[in-house]
Amino acid sequence: VLSLGADVLPEYKLQTPRINKFTILHYSPFKAVWDWLILLLVIYTAIFTPYSAAFLLNDREEQKRRECGYSCSPLNVVDLIVDIMFIIDILINFRTTYVNQNEEVVSDPAKIAIHYFKGWFLIDMVAAIPFDLLIFGSGSDE
Repeated sequence: VLSLGADVLPEYKLQTPRINKFTILHYSPFKAVWDWLILLLVIYTAIFTPYSAAFLLNDREEQKRRECGYSCSPLNVVDLIVDIMFIIDILINFRTTYVNQNEEVVSDPAKIAIHYFKGWFLIDMVAAIPFDLLIFGSGSDE
């Protein structure tokens, strides 16, 4: 029923792209797996952050964190890894091709960067800021 012949695939997938060694094709298997991983991390963050704020933040935990340090809790380490993954995602997006209005694959790093800056960069950057580390480092009681 499903065919991946030349009549179904977009023209840019049939052409051999000329890309830089460090450029990632937006339709590559690596990029597909990476996008799924980032989606799972976003879902984790969307569920766990409110849960943590509502049920896990209390005076005893704050005192324990001040005495032991940030890496004392496994959940803090997982959150740090998630934050690092989001920052890596920003770097990967700076190296990922895109399709322009003429249905041509753009692989020029400067054009990719401009396209990303005009699009999702600001949203990704705000999402990747590790606010919990900033708050922990401030030493504030609030």
